[in-house]
Amino acid sequence: MRDLLREAGIADATVVAREARQRLRSPEDWWTIVLGSGFRWTVEQLGPAAAGRVRAANLADMRGIDAVETNAIYATARKPA
Repeated sequence: MRDLLREAGIADATVVAREARQRLRSPEDWWTIVLGSGFRWTVEQLGPAAAGRVRAANLADMRGIDAVETNAIYATARKPA
């Protein structure tokens, strides 16, 4: 991220990586994460029938999983004058 910002002409950016885990109460919590992320667009492009099959497969695969990694990278910078 720092290199990307530097290449864009932003030399003094602050970049912070945060490791996190999102607890899942049920497999449905995973699907909520999917639909609240950039994956939503992909799911919507599948159409209702295919999206339903993907959802069912995801929920089946998530049984027994109680958390997922939700790591993030944050960057702050000032626009050059």
